[in-house]
Amino acid sequence: MIHLAGTPLSPAVRKSLAAARIKIGDVARASLHVHVGARPPARAPKAPWIWVATKAVEPEQASAVVLAGAYDVIVLGADLAETLARRIAELRIRIEPASQPVGFVGKSAAARRMLAELDRAAQTSMAVLLTGETGTGKDLAARHLHARSGRKGALVPINCAAVPNELIESELFGYVRGAFSGAVANYDGQFTAAAGGTVFLDEVDDTPKTLQIKLLRVLEDHVISRLGENVWRQVDFRLIAATNRDLRDLVRRGEFGADLYQRLAIVQIEMPPLRDRIDDLPELAAHLIARFYREEPTSPHRVARISHTALGVLARYPWPGNVRELRNVLFQSLVKKRSGDELLLSDLPSHVVRGQPSDPQDRPTVVDRAALARMIDEGRMNLRAVRDDLERASLELALARTGGSPARAARLLGEVGRGASTDPGGTVRAMMRRLGL
Repeated sequence: MIHLAGTPLSPAVRKSLAAARIKIGDVARASLHVHVGARPPARAPKAPWIWVATKAVEPEQASAVVLAGAYDVIVLGADLAETLARRIAELRIRIEPASQPVGFVGKSAAARRMLAELDRAAQTSMAVLLTGETGTGKDLAARHLHARSGRKGALVPINCAAVPNELIESELFGYVRGAFSGAVANYDGQFTAAAGGTVFLDEVDDTPKTLQIKLLRVLEDHVISRLGENVWRQVDFRLIAATNRDLRDLVRRGEFGADLYQRLAIVQIEMPPLRDRIDDLPELAAHLIARFYREEPTSPHRVARISHTALGVLARYPWPGNVRELRNVLFQSLVKKRSGDELLLSDLPSHVVRGQPSDPQDRPTVVDRAALARMIDEGRMNLRAVRDDLERASLELALARTGGSPARAARLLGEVGRGASTDPGGTVRAMMRRLGL
């Protein structure tokens, strides 16, 4: 069904839209929201939506609308019917349900987008860079990419942070007997073990600079040489890398090679944090409770569900540790539970009930203390400018995600705009005026 909304339509516009609806009906039956007007909708629709603008749109405004979830921005014109019909045909393919990784639970819009990106990437042999906060399931995504790729070899996971710098090169590339003290036999290395399969480099940001140069050669030519020999061998494997840090920032600071970043990030997929897919929390919680009893079959007491009140508190918690933290919270609560078949609010850890992470260091931060220290040391610090930059960037992102609604942006920004004010968007509007937004 095609939902039309927006400003009163002129006869010419109505005629064009009537023709568009006829053509769309020939393509597919789909749920699509078409907003017609000089401005985008104040609240982004939940269904896939397109903004048909009745006047020219600036690139900045089009970008904000797409960031808020629009599939496309179309300026009203004679080719409206044909353009809308094409977009519907594209959405018909785009919204087909993607397969889920084993152990992954999620039907929210953010989860569906991520799963669709994984499925498309799996059909190629390109290197994939998985980004996102800790605990968002990058390891599950890597296993899913490998399983869906059709590659016959093994998936070889390597945690770059867990291998000492002085050993990681020999671990990856292998070595020949006598290459160094302790090399008493030949070792082919993890890259060779992944021949025909996939190498998963977790926490790739922790690789030393000397190894980054060799990794670039491996990615470009797929040839390796063991330590202690001068023979190059061709090895066919796919590389997946993961990080919970901003590699672009590390490149700017000289801590990560720009060439390697460009090669790793040909296909980049961001894993959404739990707070962006909070609609998945009830199903996730049920899945984790069932998992607890699978792993602890001799547990003397069993919980069947979570109370509505407890679920509401879990939904309001910020989850800096994401799904991994949710798992730990539920497992801790189930271990302590002694009676009743329902997990209650009183069973949850006190820091979750308060809505505050137990360790301030676990809270997500956007403050680069090293960069601030350099600015102070070099006499370039301007605290007001730094604060304004952070506020401006936060406001722009929140407004983009809410279709420009200050009230809804205030709720995304946490304490900003709340307080005792009856208008939660009042502070946001004041900030917008002050920052010229």
